[in-house]
Amino acid sequence: MAEEVKTEQVKKAAAEAPVKKLKKKKSRPTNCAQSNKRIRRKDWYFRNGKYFANKQCFHLFVEQEAAKAKKAADEAAAKAAQAQAAPAAPQGE
Repeated sequence: MAEEVKTEQVKKAAAEAPVKKLKKKKSRPTNCAQSNKRIRRKDWYFRNGKYFANKQCFHLFVEQEAAKAKKAADEAAAKAAQAQAAPAAPQGE
């Protein structure tokens, strides 16, 4: 009798327990960071924490990032120059 109660409790606990789904780790990248082309295993080119389709894509990515950084620096310098060139607000007497 006591054994039947225990087995019923174990069955209820097993039925109530949520089923955990294991997530699969991505073992390989799918697309190039620059061109978004599909990457084949033999063509992987890994640099700076990203996967690229080939060396040319990597060099294009580096050039593109350098151009973005230069443009941002130029805009920041232009804003600073405008702030210095602007006349100060007149103070009330």
